[in-house]
Amino acid sequence: MDAGTKVEPLTSAAVEQAAAALRKYLEPTPLQYSRAFTAKAGCHVHLKVESIQPTRAFKVRGALNKLIGMHSEERSAGVITASAGNHGLGVAYAAQAFGVPATVCVPDNANRLKVEAMKMLGARVVHFGRSYQEASQEAARMQSRTGATLVHAYDDADVIAGQGSVAVEMLEQLPEFDTVLVPVGGGGLISGMAIHLKARRPSVRVIGVEPTGADAMTRSLAAGRPVTLGKVSTIADGLAASAPGGLTFEIAGRCVDRMIRVEESEMLRAIRLLFEWEHLLAEPSGAATMAALLYHYAADPGERVVVVLSGGNVSEEVMVRALTAR
Repeated sequence: MDAGTKVEPLTSAAVEQAAAALRKYLEPTPLQYSRAFTAKAGCHVHLKVESIQPTRAFKVRGALNKLIGMHSEERSAGVITASAGNHGLGVAYAAQAFGVPATVCVPDNANRLKVEAMKMLGARVVHFGRSYQEASQEAARMQSRTGATLVHAYDDADVIAGQGSVAVEMLEQLPEFDTVLVPVGGGGLISGMAIHLKARRPSVRVIGVEPTGADAMTRSLAAGRPVTLGKVSTIADGLAASAPGGLTFEIAGRCVDRMIRVEESEMLRAIRLLFEWEHLLAEPSGAATMAALLYHYAADPGERVVVVLSGGNVSEEVMVRALTAR
């Protein structure tokens, strides 16, 4: 979506509607208090564990919400998307749930574990290009030829509303907290969550986390306009967006309080600590928020911080690196 495109405003009510619709398909994910990380960080730490979703990542929320809102005629034409991994998994899962044909365009360097999981869910996988951006361009070309519905990974109001359902659950599980740390790729998750939280709990600080090698949202907010990175380099494939969406940038500009950048080594150490202390698997994208809390965010004593662990689809190679990280 172009940054200048006029769109209907996304509201907290739309996020709540998405959360209600998704309850038929997804169980709420746990919000766990962590004594170990509370002691380490010097504040009260709660973990929102999205890694137990059916696809082991939050992306299934937005994909399902998109298909829930489609008419049967639209579904019959199928869906198409581009993804580096977790969004494609979410679309494949949602398409299987509704009996809809799905095509996922992935870059050649896409996470092999996630690609195989997409195929197991019945999706057709098309390899194209060296980046998410190139795969996204191919998905758009294929959509124009086939008439399938394009399910954008983050710059789609229905997808954003679905991702925002994470915040609806959080407020039901923990009515009072001070800060939430949210991983940022294209910005769909933080946009949906921030829209809801700022409407229902305006005092909550919404903080986004990006890898230093994929900090498009951080740079865009600083510049006051969407910025496209010339190069993206990070082990966190779920956060490897070269630019925010027009809609997500606009929402983040209004509703996100701060951005934090984390290093590759910090994400690897966070993966190890989450595994050792909480026995939770986290991919680099999922561990980025914990890395931000441990190494960059100075919490006040007594502050209640929710850390969104967005996914657990960690490869064997990354896990081995993480377990030896110090």
